Amino acid sequence: MTNSTTQNVLFDPGYAQHTTILSISAEYLYSSINQFKNLGQRKMKFKMLYPQITRMVDNNVGFCLGSLLWATYIKTLGDVKIDRNPCLGGTYDRDETVEEVDYSIEFFERLKKDIKYYLGTDYTINPIHIKILELYKEFLTLNSGFVSTKTTVDVILPQGFQTQAKEDAEKIHSKIQEVIQTGNLLDLLEVFELAYKG
Repeated sequence: MTNSTTQNVLFDPGYAQHTTILSISAEYLYSSINQFKNLGQRKMKFKMLYPQITRMVDNNVGFCLGSLLWATYIKTLGDVKIDRNPCLGGTYDRDETVEEVDYSIEFFERLKKDIKYYLGTDYTINPIHIKILELYKEFLTLNSGFVSTKTTVDVILPQGFQTQAKEDAEKIHSKIQEVIQTGNLLDLLEVFELAYKG
């Protein structure tokens, strides 16, 4: 969100309140499943937690997509200072920066196996979700973990993302505002193609 007098923009428009760190949250949930010795009890616990796990995974993908779309949008604002960048001034370590997104990509395979094992059903990995995570990984590395990102000019978008026409930029911005209210970050898929032409 911009402030017309100072012309600053936030690093995070409000996504963080709707997301958790997938690796920490997933391991916590899995530890509560694995506390049962009996397979039947583990299956029951997995079935109970399954909606929570899938929502967590969806919002994780939505967060990555949201970050890409927010960057696409703020690039249309010209040279504007970015406020509240928690990464600014840090030390860039590529492996550390992409560790969580690598976990997120690999988690889909784990989930597929576990759904087959615990629920006896097939789980289809959405290739768009994997593509978004891969684009987000590229985004993190192109920007060196945002340790030097002070203005919108500093932000580098992955190949395939287009500079937006004003009308499309406003549609993206409007959808971002909507999902910040609802918490359904994956709804941003509705405007993904306005930004990404890869």
